Amino acid sequence: MAYAGFRRQPGRPNTDGFEQHTFVAPTKGWLSAVNLAEVPPGYAYTLENWFPTATGIRLRRGCQQIATMGSNPIKSMMSYVGGGTRKLFAASNGAVSRVDNAASPTAAPTPDITGQTADYYSHLNFATAGGNYMTIVNGADTARVYDGTSWTASTITGVSTALLSHVWAYKNREFFVEKNSMRAWYLPINSITGAASSISLAGVFRRGGVLVLGASWSVNNGVTIDDKCVFISSEGEYVIYEGADPSDASTWKIVGVYDGSPPLGSNQNGIMKAGADLLILTQAGIIPLSAIMTKDPAALSLSAVSRNIYTDWVAEAGNRAGLPWEIIKWPSRSLALINCPVTSASTPPISFVVNLETGAWCKYTGWDTRSLAFHNDYLYFGNNSGQIMQAEITGADAGALIYHCYVGHMDHLGAIGYSKTIRQARATFRALTTFTPQISVTADYVVVLPSPPAAGSPGSAAIWDAGLWDTALWDSGATYQTSTTRWISIGKTGAAHAPILQVTSGSAAAPSAELITFEMLSERGGLVV
Repeated sequence: MAYAGFRRQPGRPNTDGFEQHTFVAPTKGWLSAVNLAEVPPGYAYTLENWFPTATGIRLRRGCQQIATMGSNPIKSMMSYVGGGTRKLFAASNGAVSRVDNAASPTAAPTPDITGQTADYYSHLNFATAGGNYMTIVNGADTARVYDGTSWTASTITGVSTALLSHVWAYKNREFFVEKNSMRAWYLPINSITGAASSISLAGVFRRGGVLVLGASWSVNNGVTIDDKCVFISSEGEYVIYEGADPSDASTWKIVGVYDGSPPLGSNQNGIMKAGADLLILTQAGIIPLSAIMTKDPAALSLSAVSRNIYTDWVAEAGNRAGLPWEIIKWPSRSLALINCPVTSASTPPISFVVNLETGAWCKYTGWDTRSLAFHNDYLYFGNNSGQIMQAEITGADAGALIYHCYVGHMDHLGAIGYSKTIRQARATFRALTTFTPQISVTADYVVVLPSPPAAGSPGSAAIWDAGLWDTALWDSGATYQTSTTRWISIGKTGAAHAPILQVTSGSAAAPSAELITFEMLSERGGLVV
């Protein structure tokens, strides 16, 4: 397929006889599932620790430790929201602790709950006439309820709450998954206690497996917004019910049973609401529930929100399938982050990140995101070393350097088949804080990255475009200023070329810099035959 409407114009000669080529900042994000010889402009081949905005790509910020629970993995994080009370809890090594008010980031707080046998929790904030509560279940221990002050054992009857592994709300009721079964449970309306009733899905799911997830889905039928109850099996079957009361056979009815891709998540963080749809983390990508209802399973990847990074998604889903994946939405930053849990020494710490407004993707490296939480308009993650980290807050990753790397897709620069030598290159930025960009070029579909540059160090402010680049520093209290670097000598020869931009950050101050354009000056050689 030709992208004629997007084709980059041939370079124009300048006064030195060189041709000038401009690569716009990849605001459309990271694109790996594409014919490498025909990529529309605005995409990146590699976009690590750069976040694509509507106007450019910005340096991602670092993380800092806010608490610890020892040295064991943080497997779950739970945000309690009840009126004006907000508290963040984490689970590790059989304990549940509050972690947003730690006296010291390096001293473990006194646990609120101890003696647990599992640390993977599903939680639900639920309001009743009696107050605001958070119910947590893990499929191994008695369910607990938090009222904003203290934890108590659940008083649900009719089922052992130690069997309940997932909780969600539908039509003002709490619903639960019974672990390793085809059975769900639900409570009386507007209640966190009482006798639970069961729903058997054994005759509904056709491909075997077990029930793992449930969710409420709001559907616009053209007249009103109607809620549906969704049940998801380990084999990738999706059963949708409608009706308010599962005990009323006249209204509780199956809408449909649909084949999809097996889910990667095991709690509510494996599903994200997006407008009127549900986005589900699956082995084939992030699939909208609306697509599962209308597409053949073999074609679901074409409808995936993560389609642009399909090849990388499938590879990582296969390598990291042993641990649950999670997705967290950060509305005020217009991003959603998907953890790719570290399962062994050979799986590096990465996360997939998407701009919620534009759908542009990038990759964050260096964050060991075992579990995720959104709390008080900040994003937090727990790592495999027992630490709770606040994300996008500093200029370093808990004191470690951040390596930002952008590589563009290869371009024949308007002369397919001809050899070109890139003589010089430069980049244009908008920025507030100091940083040291490193500009280079790679050729002929082989990406060779030079060693990353040294980290910039903070100092006195200077006037943009008046101070020397890489020497003068910019006032972080001022408005964004725009300037272009000096031309850098390159001397790279090939038939196709791609820009490379690397930055290393490591200061206490969060970086504020955004790439706008990358320019090259080329000299054309002969036709390569």
